[in-house]
Amino acid sequence: MSNTRIGRRGSLALAAFAALPAHAQSGEYPNRPLRMVIPFPPGGGSDILGRVLAQRLGDQLGQPVVPENRSGAGGNIGTDVVAKAVPDGYTLVTVFNTIVVNQFVFRTMPFDLRRDLAPVARVALAPTVIAAGPKLLVNTLAEVIAISRARPGQLNHGTPGLGTITHVSAELMDAMSGGKLTHVHYRGTAPAVTAAVAGEVELVSAPWSAVEGLVRGGQLRALGSLSARLSPLMPGVPTVAEAAGLPGYAVDNWGAVLAPAGTPAPIVVRLQNALRVAIDTAEGRTALAQRGIEADFGDAATLARVIEEDTRRWEPVLRAANIQVE
Repeated sequence: MSNTRIGRRGSLALAAFAALPAHAQSGEYPNRPLRMVIPFPPGGGSDILGRVLAQRLGDQLGQPVVPENRSGAGGNIGTDVVAKAVPDGYTLVTVFNTIVVNQFVFRTMPFDLRRDLAPVARVALAPTVIAAGPKLLVNTLAEVIAISRARPGQLNHGTPGLGTITHVSAELMDAMSGGKLTHVHYRGTAPAVTAAVAGEVELVSAPWSAVEGLVRGGQLRALGSLSARLSPLMPGVPTVAEAAGLPGYAVDNWGAVLAPAGTPAPIVVRLQNALRVAIDTAEGRTALAQRGIEADFGDAATLARVIEEDTRRWEPVLRAANIQVE
């Protein structure tokens, strides 16, 4: 009789455990510091977002989240570190949608985005602009387009690297406008922005977080937002579609957190929930907005869907542009 009671109690306990939220089943996780890999150099939008996330995620998890810049190959080097890490929830990566573009512009990839990495959460939109430096004496993007049509290749456009989202967004603008800019590739956003301010290039595309102070200070002039909609963080800046007369032009620069594939589902849910609290609150939105980034939370399933949609969208565009990175 007592054995029967014990058996029933055991069954009830198992049933109750199964009914607990996934994060409650993850035991002591986390019980040591985590690592947040940032696959781009310091100073750019990825670095800014990664460091804010590391701080705020650590506050929610009760463990330090240590940011680590591992740049190179358009973000592939740092992302590959995470793709090959132990899938225990202690190694994460902050990415932007460049990670989708890379699949089609690099001849070889050290990892498979959908096979080797697990979506954790979409966390942000990084309002991104095409801006003019002091060397370019124009006031509107329509004037830039007119020059690029009349004198193809005369205007130089700085990018944070061959095949980055800001590079391909400008290639898309070229394709839709019938003009041609000469794209000059730097090793990261900060050097590209510096080059525009110094007059090495006439134009630069960069996250608002990296150029806001320079625009407000008059060193750069924001000509158009790459996104489909106006950003509350960039009052007075029109969309490229409007400013250049290119209906349908839109490039949303989303940011996300990924983990190694095989990370246990309860840990992914724990991280997802912690990120939701970290950014999808008044305090979190303010923390990002102060750095020129919009909070835009989506759970792991949403992020997986966004990756699939962007993959289908960019593949034909990039195949046609024939951008190849060794």
